[in-house]
Amino acid sequence: MARKKSIQIRLDEKLKKRAEQVFAAIGIDTPTAIRIFFTKVVTNGGIPFILSQNEDHYADEQIAYLDRLADEARAGKNLSPAFDSADDLIASLRS
Repeated sequence: MARKKSIQIRLDEKLKKRAEQVFAAIGIDTPTAIRIFFTKVVTNGGIPFILSQNEDHYADEQIAYLDRLADEARAGKNLSPAFDSADDLIASLRS
């Protein structure tokens, strides 16, 4: 079993309570939320969201990528086929 370490942080009480309300609403506790954050940091190799002073929260590369995807969708490219049932979808995924 992996050795465990504790961390201790100081937070504004109102911020902590508001975050705990969000965690409770999605069915997790604060330690679980922190473990999820740390896991995503490791998986992503960095902070799992954009840290920016800009009002729009997307990097130029992200906006360009989304614009390209939207253009392709409007042109009918790279779209998933329609399925008549969930069974047809599952069969397609398995093939």
